[in-house]
Formats: sequence, structure tokens, C-alpha cells
Amino acid sequence: MWRRFASTGFQVGQWRSSLAGLLAALALASGLSQAAEPEPDRATPKAERPASASAAVAEPAPAALTPAPPSEAAALPASFQFVSTEFPPLIYAKGAGAPGALGELLAELGHELRHDLRPSFYPFARAAALVQRGPAVLMAPLVRSPARESSVKWLAVLYRQRYCLYGKKDAESRLRLDNQALRQSRVAVLRGALSRERLRSLGFRNIIEEADYPRILRRLDEGTVDLVYAAEPVFMGALQAGGRDVRAYAEGPSFDTADVWLAGSPDFSELQAEHVRAALDRLKADGRYAKFLQKARLKS
Repeated sequence: MWRRFASTGFQVGQWRSSLAGLLAALALASGLSQAAEPEPDRATPKAERPASASAAVAEPAPAALTPAPPSEAAALPASFQFVSTEFPPLIYAKGAGAPGALGELLAELGHELRHDLRPSFYPFARAAALVQRGPAVLMAPLVRSPARESSVKWLAVLYRQRYCLYGKKDAESRLRLDNQALRQSRVAVLRGALSRERLRSLGFRNIIEEADYPRILRRLDEGTVDLVYAAEPVFMGALQAGGRDVRAYAEGPSFDTADVWLAGSPDFSELQAEHVRAALDRLKADGRYAKFLQKARLKS
């Protein structure tokens, strides 16, 4: 046999060298295969691997699948316009006592909602048009009505007020007239308010609109109107703001009582309204709302 190997020219040393090379190549290939598939214990932490299929099913659902309630910071849009009308002493822009009892309540409400609720002031009709048009507009105070029902999102009731006829004390007899004669009076109302339509429904025909209460009171003093139909806190506040003696004026019949709202343009959602009401409830719970009613001379 040796002669056969020798006759081929293949020496024993060469055979041994080839065999060693082959074994080395096989060992290298095995090592590369193991490196391509790392051990699970080293590649994946134990905490990330379920022990079994049943253990994986038993794990609780991720928190993301059960969303938490939105924070109060998301109760209102990041950017919005807040509008109002000056109704001293309830709410007004500057002067002693500003922003007034309602202005202070709205500031407290804004603090609860983590938003600035300091309004820009406009004539009432203009402010009411802005909140109905939107987008992202808030307004207070505003009274709810069928005509505004679908064009405004009613967020929260702020307080309740009475509407009355008022006149000069020296003409108080007019307020005591029978219904037919009383309805012939010239009555001033705030432009854009619901008072005009309400008086028309009661049979009043001589209704004069003015943009604000200083103009209304001026006409009453001049005698170019006989009476004023207004919300009780607003009319009394207008007298005081104008430096008039409230004892020089008389109160007549009251035809309405209405809730006064914080309103939003139609793009506000019901979820946002719920946030606002919850914030107002917190003001009621800790006594801040009661202080507002006392300062504004309103009943709960």
C-alpha cells in the first residue's frame, strides 16, 4: 500500500497537513454558525421574554390601551379668543374695582383650567356675533335663547338674574300703569340683547336700542325714553358706575329670570364643556363661588 501512495507522489506529511486543514475549516464553520445565532440569555433580557405562551397571555394589557382622562390643561384649545362686554360692577376693563366680581370669578375659573380668562371687551352685539361665528371664541356673560341655541356651545351656567322695568323715581307712576297703558311706554334696551324680542312678545312696540348703558341712562335722564328693561345687577351697576344715586330710580314689573352662561363658539366639544363645569364645581365646593355671589349681590 505504501508503494501505491508513493507511486502517486502523495507523501505522508502532505496527507497529515491536509487532514489538519480540513478539521480546522470544519471547526471555523461551526463557530461562525453559533455566532450568527446568539444565545437567548445574552441577546434578550429575561424580563422581556415570557416564560411560556400562557404566561404571555396572563400579562396585563399595556397602559396605553386604557387612556387616562384628559388633563385640565386640555380642557380648552391652546389658542382662543375670549370676549365680553363691560357691565360694571360685574365685569369691566379698568378703574377702581376692576375686573369686577364676574371678572374675578372668570380669572379663578381660568386658573382651574390652566388658561388665561381675561377678556377683550366689545359692544355686546359685536361680542355676541363673534362667539356665534367662531372659531375658538369664548364669551361671558351671555343668556341662552332659542335663536342662539344651535349657534353657540353652552359651556357652563355662571349665575341667574332677573329682568325688570326701571324708571326715574319722579315718574314712578308710569311703572304702576295697567298693562295696556304700560305697553305704550318708550322702553330702552341694550342692542343685541334678548330684551327687545321679549318685550315685543309682551306687546311693547316703542322699543329703542342703544349700544351701551351709558347711552341708555343718558336718554332716560333726558326724557327721550320712559323706561329701561334690563337685568337687575347690570342696571344697578350701570347706575353706580355713572355716579348716579340708585335711590332716584324705581323698579317695576319683572317679566323674566334667566341663566347667564359662559358660552363658546360651535366648534367647542361636549368634553370641553364637561371640563369647564367640573372646574366651576370646584369653585363652588371650596367657597370661592359663594364669595362671588356675595360680592355681586346675587342669589344662588
